[in-house]
Amino acid sequence: MISYNFFLAKKFIGNKKEDKFLWFISFFTVVGISIGVITLLLVIGVMNGFSNDLKRKIIGASPIITIEGRPYIYNYEEVINKVRNIKEIKGISPYIMSQVIYKSNRYIIGGILKGIDIKREVEVTNIKNFIKKGSIEEIEDGIILGKELANELGVDINDYIFIIAGLVPQQRIFKVVGIVEYGVYSFDVSMGFISLGNLMEIFGMKGVHGIGIKIDDIYKSPQISKKIKSLLNENYNVSTWIEKNKILFSAIALEKKAMAIILSLIIIVASFNILSTLMISVYRKVKEIGILKAIGLTSKEIKKIFLYQGIYIGIKGLLWGMSIGFILAYFLKKYNFINIPEFVYDISKLPIEISFFDTVWIFLLVICVSCIASIYPAERASKLNPAEAIRNE
Repeated sequence: MISYNFFLAKKFIGNKKEDKFLWFISFFTVVGISIGVITLLLVIGVMNGFSNDLKRKIIGASPIITIEGRPYIYNYEEVINKVRNIKEIKGISPYIMSQVIYKSNRYIIGGILKGIDIKREVEVTNIKNFIKKGSIEEIEDGIILGKELANELGVDINDYIFIIAGLVPQQRIFKVVGIVEYGVYSFDVSMGFISLGNLMEIFGMKGVHGIGIKIDDIYKSPQISKKIKSLLNENYNVSTWIEKNKILFSAIALEKKAMAIILSLIIIVASFNILSTLMISVYRKVKEIGILKAIGLTSKEIKKIFLYQGIYIGIKGLLWGMSIGFILAYFLKKYNFINIPEFVYDISKLPIEISFFDTVWIFLLVICVSCIASIYPAERASKLNPAEAIRNE
């Protein structure tokens, strides 16, 4: 039964030779759905790409879990020994972070200075992978600057800068031994790195501000942080990358949902074209419907023909939209020909990642909307009286 119903559904759409008008409006209905699918696919893909790219860079630049003192951790080696036996932990590194003033021969800029134990730090963050100039191993003899910070200061490898820090300001000179670029503007324009020992000497400190921890599954960080809290007392604050960036990623998620809802309206509007196309098809095929009923087709079978017709138009638009959308996404991802202001978005190229889940829900949305838009015309067609239909023709 499905085969001949579907065959008749395709015939009723019309073609260029037999019914140009019906073919024309059917064609533009397919085009409307395709444009809606392409737009929805690309915009959601860009939102995913932006979120995931930012997530990768932030996680690469910062520890996944952080133990912070109130305000210092003096017995940090003891704390490290307490938590290192948790099997999910892959790396632990103490650090000091402080606001400082960077001073070159031409410019003075405020920023953040981070003291790191380089042997431990490379097990926690991806700083080694983000070094663009110089060497991470030379950090004991100098300072590594974020790319944008170095540009603002007007310095490069082997130049010297002054660091002004401390409650009682102290000025120290450091040689620039490396340039790091995370790709996150807020990091690259403010961060500098020196060895933990050198920074402790500057401040005269015996303790650290925090301890960074790395685990393999970043989404298990809340559970692991609870395990760490159970081993430590209340003098320490344990937080995860999710908590530290909650506002940012919540805003991105909300924006993605809002864009999805708004752009879904394009497909819903296109569904009205399906409804109008089927209504025109019903009134232009009155004679054919009458003949089909006269030879024995039931109202239910007539209804199926027009339901299949609406679904066929929807699927056709969906497949064209998906095909063109994936091709455009491929070229956008491969060639990165759309540049965006890095200081605004923290990335310089338009990222795009289309997930399987998003593809499925767009597919289901189009199918559901096509079905709903087809119900009324199908009902109208099924209620036509065969004798009246043929007589009127």
